[in-house]
Amino acid sequence: MRIAVSGTHFIGKTTLIEDLIKAHPNYKHEIEPYYKLQDEKMMELSLEPSLESLLEQLDYSIDQINKLANEPNVVFDRCPVDFIAYAMCVTDQDSIDINDTEVSERFPAVKEALDHLDLIVFLPITKENSIEYTEENPAYRKAADKCFKKIYRDDICDIFPRYGHPKIIEVFGDRITRLRILESYLIK
Repeated sequence: MRIAVSGTHFIGKTTLIEDLIKAHPNYKHEIEPYYKLQDEKMMELSLEPSLESLLEQLDYSIDQINKLANEPNVVFDRCPVDFIAYAMCVTDQDSIDINDTEVSERFPAVKEALDHLDLIVFLPITKENSIEYTEENPAYRKAADKCFKKIYRDDICDIFPRYGHPKIIEVFGDRITRLRILESYLIK
């Protein structure tokens, strides 16, 4: 299966992926574009990215998924939806509609890339079992989560290839619960 784990920063995406790979070593982990681009010295780290850096990460994510379209067992740390959600958050702050930006020009390419995924695991912010962390701007994280929920729950960007594909699940709870839920969707 080709799986993407999606959600805001500090929600436990990488932890869930590490737990999955520990239990299922036949899966390959693709690290998130943010770190790949930073490692290639193409991007500076920032918790509140610019629209330009989000577009760069979006393009990288699309390419990454397309290149691995025939890979049997891969799990992506983030997918194009993540960068659209953060771009929505950035544009909302400036009272700009996401459909009036360069981001929307990429929606057809996003739809094509998402068609290569079998499963998207969305980790929403919930009151139960949230992980502890320190953050400079929790309001930004909550605003980003609202954008993720608008995309996943309401499909406001019309970026999903067809009804029910890829399968989208919301996973929350402690580490063991999250892993068990994800494992129940794996094709054996």
